[in-house]
Amino acid sequence: MTERNPDQAAYWNGDAGAAWVKHQSRLDSVLTPFTRASLDGMGNIEGLKVLDLGCGCGESTLELAARGAQVVGLDISAPMIERARARQFSESLDLLEFVCADAEGYGETASFDRIYSRFGCMFFEHPVTAFAHLHTLLKSDGRMQLMCWQSPKDNPWMSVAGRAIAPFLPEQPARDPRAPGPFAFADTAYVAGVLSDAGFVDVDFESVPQRVQVAPSIEEAIAFQLDIGPASRALRAMNSHDAAKALNAIRQALEPFTTDQGVEMQGAVWLIRASKG
Repeated sequence: MTERNPDQAAYWNGDAGAAWVKHQSRLDSVLTPFTRASLDGMGNIEGLKVLDLGCGCGESTLELAARGAQVVGLDISAPMIERARARQFSESLDLLEFVCADAEGYGETASFDRIYSRFGCMFFEHPVTAFAHLHTLLKSDGRMQLMCWQSPKDNPWMSVAGRAIAPFLPEQPARDPRAPGPFAFADTAYVAGVLSDAGFVDVDFESVPQRVQVAPSIEEAIAFQLDIGPASRALRAMNSHDAAKALNAIRQALEPFTTDQGVEMQGAVWLIRASKG
């Protein structure tokens, strides 16, 4: 199958994919409130054929199958798909298939009733082209539901560590907020334009705020940050002296968010719904 997003393929088949596999259980736990909200938002899907876009290690795909859908879990990351297939085997589920492929080149016919994504829709290098292709995979009455992160300020659990270590990093050029990444779809006007240009109609946004338990303790939260996200990449590039100071800055930034249940912070997502039209 054609690979249209080579930078993302390299990223998710490298250290990032390995880190998500390593922390699969923790990540699924952290994301549970959002996962539940997005799945409930799908309504009754029993008997429908669903494409789980950017399925990662398979948590959402397994849940969609448990709700009676026939599901294809699709992801560009080979290590994450390998983990998803192992989970499928352990649970003896037959109503689903996991495919390792670039979604922009996957499939040829309009065979899906629904397209669903739990945080797998923000990483296309050419999003209009990608969603125009996905549009062709839906049946004439098909619908799509995406879940993506709102802005960094609405998701301190993802941004506090990065802000804490910023003083220890060399000055960086301003990053394009619409470049592939976790916050690429934070701007609703931009996303509505992308989906409209790709052929979708009736685009709707629902805001879903949730509390996030990052980890049971600060030490576990820091260990988590060392493997996942932008802070991990920055810390690996530092010398030992600066890394120690940066880690202390992260610890101080997380302290105000400690509770009896662990490190808890706010998060917010968009549930985006659209129809093929």
